[in-house]
Formats: sequence, C-alpha cells, structure tokens
Amino acid sequence: MTHRFPALAPLLGMLAAALATATLVAPSPASALPASAPPASVPFSGVPRVGALFTSADGVLGSHFCTAAVVDSPGHDLLVTAGHCAVPAGSGRARNGLVFVPGYHDGVQPYGQWPVVRVTADVRWSQQGDQDYDVAFLTTVPGAGAGGRPVQDAVGSEAIGFNTPPTAPAVVVGYPSRTQRPVHCGSGLRAQSPTQLEFDCPGLPGGTSGSPLLTGVGPSGAGRGTVVGVIGGYQQGGLTPDISYSPYFGAAIAAVYRAAVLEG
Repeated sequence: MTHRFPALAPLLGMLAAALATATLVAPSPASALPASAPPASVPFSGVPRVGALFTSADGVLGSHFCTAAVVDSPGHDLLVTAGHCAVPAGSGRARNGLVFVPGYHDGVQPYGQWPVVRVTADVRWSQQGDQDYDVAFLTTVPGAGAGGRPVQDAVGSEAIGFNTPPTAPAVVVGYPSRTQRPVHCGSGLRAQSPTQLEFDCPGLPGGTSGSPLLTGVGPSGAGRGTVVGVIGGYQQGGLTPDISYSPYFGAAIAAVYRAAVLEG
C-alpha cells in the first residue's frame, strides 16, 4: 500500500482555525492505583489498545521506535502519540511509512497492522518545535490482517481527557525500542510547569516516547482508561529512563484532536 501524507499548508490553515475556536473538554474521572502498583516498569504481554509504531518500506516492517494508543474517534481510526514520533521538531514534514501494531509482543502481531495515512500536529510543534505541543494524532486505514476493520473496531479504544487535574494517578504502557516486550509502570502525575506534566517511574527508556498516560485503569493498564498525556514534551519526554514528561492536554491539544477528527 502506498503511504501518503497530505500537503501541510491546508492542514495548517485548518489547525489554526480550530485553535482559534477551541473550547474546554470535560476531564474524565481518575481512579486511585492499588497499593501494590509496581514502583518501576515491568515487562508484560501488553494490552490491545496500545501498540508499537514501526517504520516500513515497500510493505516490509523495520524497527519499532515509538508507542501509540487508540483513542475514541467518530471514524474509529485515530491514534495519539508524541509529536516527535511523527513529525521531527520544526521540520514541517511528517514521517512517511509509519505502521501501528497494537498489542505487539515477542515478535507476535496479535491484531495485525494498521498503516498511518495522515499526521495531525499543531503548527507550533511541526514548524516551531515548541515542546508544549509535542503531540500528534495519526489517522490509520483499515487493517488487512483484521478483516479490513478500523483499528478501534478490532481492538477497542481509550477515552481521551482534557483539562484533567495534574495530580491524578496514572499508568504508562510503552515499548522500549531495544526489547520485544512492552512494559507497564504506575505512578502519580504532577505538574512540572503550567504546560507540562511529570511522571516519575524508573525504566521508561527510548521507544516509550508517545506512550499514553492512562487514568482509571488497573496497575498493568488493563481495562479501558483515559489518555491524559503522552510521553514527550519537555526534553522530548525526559533525558533519563526514570523521569518522564508530557505536554498538558488542555484546550490547544483538544483543538488538534478535533482537527484530526475533521480531517478523518
């Protein structure tokens, strides 16, 4: 399948219009983590709604290098990840040949592959590299390995929350690039700044960029939750595997989500 991305100029105009008319989206409630939540990341077999992002060329998968999650959308085709996973900072150009493999582990693709055909990001990330907007929404096409169904129909989806209090407990599910198993890690969110969240949990190295910060789930990310952030933003997610960051999902990120939905 040919992977294509639309010209950025019309998309940037649409995003600017969406940002100008942004409204607040009600946050989703969070539930407390159990006392037994792991203090550091733990390898496991993954969850269906979170997967690895791979490079591909001529239909052949390369390496997985980032993480993404399926989120609610009318088209049942939308993922969220870090902006730097899909658009190099300030480049104005989306990466080509991205493929999402949900629930990937140990070389197994239990639900098939979903090619990415559109990347939607705020112009303040795609053109200026502003860390507060290091978020991207990816539109996928139906997966050939899943009976031609949209990804949300095949694996389910997480809710997406905006303007959530920055002190919620959360679980991260992500894909370290040097291993073939995802990890989960439970901790608490706190405000690193008015526009950035901090998530302190050891063992989230390269490849976990784009991993969802999930509230309202079990300690391993089990059950449908709410994405309130993704690893990225400040220091492109953090300079060490022990401390991670996310742009705060406020009105501006909500507007990018709405733009992605309109494009889809």
